[in-house]
Amino acid sequence: MKTLIKTGVAITVLAGLAGCGLRGDLKTPPPIFSDPPSEEAQQPVDSPALFAASEIRDNLIYYNSLGGEIPKPAPDVDVEEESMGEVSPG
Repeated sequence: MKTLIKTGVAITVLAGLAGCGLRGDLKTPPPIFSDPPSEEAQQPVDSPALFAASEIRDNLIYYNSLGGEIPKPAPDVDVEEESMGEVSPG
């Protein structure tokens, strides 16, 4: 008898949680402890990303913490976003 009641309650709770799906255009809620950002700060900016590069030596191979090789940056070459999906390994 107790198993039947527990099973019924579990099914009811799971069915209720399944109905709590998120739908539609979701927005990040405003911060709790500070003022919300202005409308200007919420607009995406279309500008090139700048990076700080120290001296890169061509004869050294740089590795990340997992042992993979880090590619050397080429700051004088423009990045073409249209071709980013066509990058092949090697």
